[in-house]
Amino acid sequence: MRDFLEPRLFLIAETVFSYAALLLTASVAGFPISFEEWPYGVAVLAAIIFAADVLALRFKFYTLRTAIECCGFGVLLIVPITLSTYLATWMNFPLADLQLSRWDRSLGVNWTAMMGWIDQHPLLAEALNKAYRSFALQLLIFPLLLALAGKHVRAYQMVAAYGLLCFLSSAVSISFPALGTYSHYQFDARSLEHIDATYGYFFLEQFHAVRNDPGFVWRLKESIGILTFPSVHAAVAVLCAWALWPLIWLRYPALLLNLAMGFSAVPAANHYVVDVIAGVVVALAAIGAVTYVTGPSRRELPSLSGPAPAASAIAQ
Repeated sequence: MRDFLEPRLFLIAETVFSYAALLLTASVAGFPISFEEWPYGVAVLAAIIFAADVLALRFKFYTLRTAIECCGFGVLLIVPITLSTYLATWMNFPLADLQLSRWDRSLGVNWTAMMGWIDQHPLLAEALNKAYRSFALQLLIFPLLLALAGKHVRAYQMVAAYGLLCFLSSAVSISFPALGTYSHYQFDARSLEHIDATYGYFFLEQFHAVRNDPGFVWRLKESIGILTFPSVHAAVAVLCAWALWPLIWLRYPALLLNLAMGFSAVPAANHYVVDVIAGVVVALAAIGAVTYVTGPSRRELPSLSGPAPAASAIAQ
């Protein structure tokens, strides 16, 4: 258990600190928050995690405890992560679309032509659509797979790095709020036959509200992803590929899936190519910071919750 004490404590401390820091920042800045429902849900989930921890520790089910904590704290982090994105956008810096599009052009990117080419290849377009939507599923399932495979350190590090990369993305985005490519290029999504353009526009109502509506109040249940630069999808793609690298039989499927998910942010979610590049940089910084602080995942305890043949086979 001592082998994964540091990453476990890091994740717990990160979660507690993020709530305190973000709520304090919002209070000092005068950012309006609705406390209608989510504090009760947070308290209940925290109590469930604690109770499950006590039982798992009592019976030395360390694998079960890792799975519960990684999933539980991952869900708890949703509140401060989401709040951080709205606080960053609420700072109301000038829109950065012109600068981001210039950076894309300097890389030789013709976004409109790229969209047309992808849309002409239905299998590719559908693969990117599905890869983009795998975001939440990967974040939920991958820590469980790592726990079952006895990779406790990597499981905790993955969730902790996810939280950190999201907070870093919010900090960077303060100076680069953007409407995204669909709006900037005045792209007509009705011309698309195979690319799902849903995520190109649906965030704009919340984006404009938090920046321009004097009566705006942040409500968790109404919150959506409103960051453009950096791309959190691209950052999470790097994180997920890194997290499953020790699991040999899943290493390359995870890599392929996340190469697709990282790139899918461009056609499926109105991102500039530089958003994806920035997301990769943020992910590498977050992974590097977490692994440096918590130590490498070289030493892992064997599963103490009983045999898990399937997980053992995955890890070989």
